[in-house]
Amino acid sequence: MKHLSGGDRAALQALVPLAGALGVGTIFALFFGGRRKSGFAVFELFAIVAVLTAVGSTAYFAIALLHQDEAISSQDLTQTAMPLLVAVFLLVFVSAFARMPATGLRIFTLFPLALFGAVIAALLASSTWSADPASASLVALIMLGVGALVGVLAWLVDRLDIGWDRRWEHQRLTRLYAAGYLPADRTARFVLPRQEAASDLLELPCWVRKGQVYLDIPGWLLLRRQAADRWRSFAIGNGRPPTGSKILVHVKVGFRIPVLRDRAVVRVSVLEPARGGKTQMREVRANEDGVFDVTDLKIV
Repeated sequence: MKHLSGGDRAALQALVPLAGALGVGTIFALFFGGRRKSGFAVFELFAIVAVLTAVGSTAYFAIALLHQDEAISSQDLTQTAMPLLVAVFLLVFVSAFARMPATGLRIFTLFPLALFGAVIAALLASSTWSADPASASLVALIMLGVGALVGVLAWLVDRLDIGWDRRWEHQRLTRLYAAGYLPADRTARFVLPRQEAASDLLELPCWVRKGQVYLDIPGWLLLRRQAADRWRSFAIGNGRPPTGSKILVHVKVGFRIPVLRDRAVVRVSVLEPARGGKTQMREVRANEDGVFDVTDLKIV
């Protein structure tokens, strides 16, 4: 029976501390990482568990082969190190996901990364391909080149996206002014949970035309964010109960979807203590100018 060669033994012994260091770094990120949004936090937790499983598997198989003390092939050594490579890829994937500021940019950046990782994994798992220092350097250079290309494309897309948003907003304001709408701040007739540092009176950016009051999509998004922040602070003990005849509970904004929804829709939930605490949900649709008539809602 042939025993492990000196080179194979050294390679297996090197995998154990590498797996341990990667596992310790992952555990540190698990307990000392910043707070994330709930959806990404769950995904990150599963990714960390997968990384720990991968590094644990690498250490286990390396120690098992050392204990067995039988000759192994280069393919066996590569497959033993595969979980460690998967763990590194998962860490890079999660880190890149957290760094991207927008969903579209995340998809644009991470899809090539995931595809490239799948190709490398297939090559490493293939019985007709073996890793050597020259091929490892080539893979690193190819990945660097792909990253540079994707980075340039992401920069161009980001610049085009900023320019498109700016032009679209200018065109939207031009259409509203041409249709006779004028901007005006109005005081809200509803209340939200109170905060020490915030005023109880809310000013909403509205549009006025022929005595009617309108809100646009940016105004609804601002109101939705303010309501969510106030209720979230109140839920964790950083606010006081709202006091008033109308209490805004929730704002849901439904954007226009071609074929499925021809115009944007907003649903507003208001609680009235004088009516036994019942919550009323009102729905308002955008008009042909893209703004919402809130005169009958009596929220401003």
